[in-house]
Amino acid sequence: MQWPPRPKKGPPAAKALAPRVPRWLRSNQSRLTSYDGDVSTVLQAHREACDALLTRALERRRCEPELAAAIEYAVLAPGKRLRPALVRLANQCIGGELEEAEAPAAAVEMIHAFSLVHDDLPALDDDDLRRGRPTLHRHTDEATAILAGDAMPMLAMKLLAESPNGSAMCAVLAEATLRMIEGQMMDMAAERETLAADEHNLRSLQAGKTGALLVAAVQLGALSAKASAGQIKALNAWGSHLGELFQLTDDLLDTTASTETMGKRTGKDEGKSKLTGVRVYGLTGLQDRIQNCRQEALNALQSFGPEASDLRLLTEEMADRSR
Repeated sequence: MQWPPRPKKGPPAAKALAPRVPRWLRSNQSRLTSYDGDVSTVLQAHREACDALLTRALERRRCEPELAAAIEYAVLAPGKRLRPALVRLANQCIGGELEEAEAPAAAVEMIHAFSLVHDDLPALDDDDLRRGRPTLHRHTDEATAILAGDAMPMLAMKLLAESPNGSAMCAVLAEATLRMIEGQMMDMAAERETLAADEHNLRSLQAGKTGALLVAAVQLGALSAKASAGQIKALNAWGSHLGELFQLTDDLLDTTASTETMGKRTGKDEGKSKLTGVRVYGLTGLQDRIQNCRQEALNALQSFGPEASDLRLLTEEMADRSR
């Protein structure tokens, strides 16, 4: 694949009038180097940076002690930190200053954590295990879990509102959160068998429930780097394909992987009339669709050169992941 060489940057423009990133948001490292090799190394570097930022963010706005403890339990739970990593990776791909991606990276993870807390409640999936440990409502109680889940989106929006370009970023994250909730409603409709189990509905459901927040993470990273409209369009397309790829591999692993491997209960979709990739495509067809999604995601990055190498690496890892 050929790509034109990136033009040399001129002297940096004056930033006297640009909004400043709050001091508490700034990491000690303005840029991360690009890694060649296993993508787990890339995600590990972003995960550690994001965990430190999340800790500082929660310390800055202290809630009532019991509520704060519940929020910390959910937000700082062990996990991939895929969504905040996407914010930072998109920022790097465009050539932005990484400190500008810190607030949106933390905000998108708070939204993700809130969605997991509410999704695990007895009224929805009624799960006891999340990320290898008891779900929040089992660790505390249902009322505390509901309130902690309610608080996390507010903390996320406050975090974005205090950052550069906060208004536009709040709009992106709010729309993605709404689409995620709409996807959850479609999931419930499928369980009640009021939604046809076809490919169109599957892709619509997954584009909302899983894909919307992944696309938003990529878009927030691009916005933090002041990407062009064309760059944002290409990255959004990649994020959309990556979201479908992530959910389809999740559907596959729910059938083929163990609870111990995944850190959450597997096999739970069987018997619930869940609209999943396994149900629509079958196991063999699902594996074929996963490989098609992988290629579609890689194709979306064709306008980028080596600056998107980590995004390509992440795509390959997503298609082959085992947990």
